[in-house]
Amino acid sequence: PQLTVIPGVISTTTSVVQLSNSSVASGSSIIVTLQARDVNGNNLISGGSTVTFELIGGGTSTGNFGTVNDNANGTYSANFTGVVAGSARNVSARIGGSSIASALPSVSVIPG
Repeated sequence: PQLTVIPGVISTTTSVVQLSNSSVASGSSIIVTLQARDVNGNNLISGGSTVTFELIGGGTSTGNFGTVNDNANGTYSANFTGVVAGSARNVSARIGGSSIASALPSVSVIPG
């Protein structure tokens, strides 16, 4: 007999946020992606969760997140458009309303 192991349910402790760039000019956009993972760190291979992105931390950069796309492969992505230039802020994600607990990338908005 064959045994196939598939990823478990999505975990807020192991899922990670990735940025296409760590800085963005005001008025320009970068791509923010959440790679959903199970509790053992396995990448999920399907979608279906409700994901939102947000800026957190004490920096002064501001910007807006576009609509989050469920890529149906375990990743969720959105455009982040820089608005006000300033110091870096962390980019976090919420999965079903719960914040992820893994290390967060930071983004700074620079003058356009």
